[in-house]
Amino acid sequence: EPEGDQEPQGERPGAPDGIRCSLSSDHALSKPLDEAFSLWKKLLEHPGVPSVRSPEQTLSSLQLLAALYRLQDKPIQALESFQLLLSLCRRLGDGLGAANALSQICRSLLQLGSPGQAQVFLEELEFCLGEDEGTE
Repeated sequence: EPEGDQEPQGERPGAPDGIRCSLSSDHALSKPLDEAFSLWKKLLEHPGVPSVRSPEQTLSSLQLLAALYRLQDKPIQALESFQLLLSLCRRLGDGLGAANALSQICRSLLQLGSPGQAQVFLEELEFCLGEDEGTE
């Protein structure tokens, strides 16, 4: 019997080590994303269209950044990334991209339990889609 008691206790130290390893690898995975987010935020803090080689590639990079944050279950960082994407889409006059960013912002806010804030962006999305229909 004492041996049986020792086996489960012998397994228990592994669990915290596994958690520590998981948290460590989670930080290692998110660190490059956080650095990329910081760089995009600095680039977009100034008004106007940023000087980038390819605005389309920049939009794709921001979409990917937000999607990766969402996959890592980091909804606040995903939301902030979608807000950067929205800002760039507006500067570039990309109505469809702005509408997509607004819908993703609404989704993120709903996931965060903020339906009131989501409603504000939903109304903006409806206005944006109405403008887009008017130009066709």
